[in-house]
Amino acid sequence: MIEQLKLATLVPLLPVITLLLGLTAMNAAAFVPEDLARLKSENKCPGCDLRGADLRGLKLDGANLEGANLMAANLEGASLEHAVLEDASCEKTNLRNAKLHAATMDHATVDGADFKGADLQDATWVDGRVCKKGSIGICK
Repeated sequence: MIEQLKLATLVPLLPVITLLLGLTAMNAAAFVPEDLARLKSENKCPGCDLRGADLRGLKLDGANLEGANLMAANLEGASLEHAVLEDASCEKTNLRNAKLHAATMDHATVDGADFKGADLQDATWVDGRVCKKGSIGICK
């Protein structure tokens, strides 16, 4: 009886709960359009919110993205040679086939990031070590 009463109380709230969860999920992957425009025009955007942004194939050599939020962004095939990604949030970021040659990624978070085919030669890795020649997809 008590369980039926609890269920009867929750059923009318299900649409509201679903809506709130959906809005939270959308907000978690939304980038700030002004930040994306700034990156494209100035090649720098330290601390920017670029969550979920489509940056595929962009030429961002030497870009300053220190402390930027790149969570779940798509940087597949992007050129980030000599870019500064120190302290950047790169969780679940697609970096497949990206050129990160000599990029600085010290203290960046990369949990769940996809580096398949990425050129990491001479990049400063998240732990401060420099990736050796032949570091493709993984810092050696």
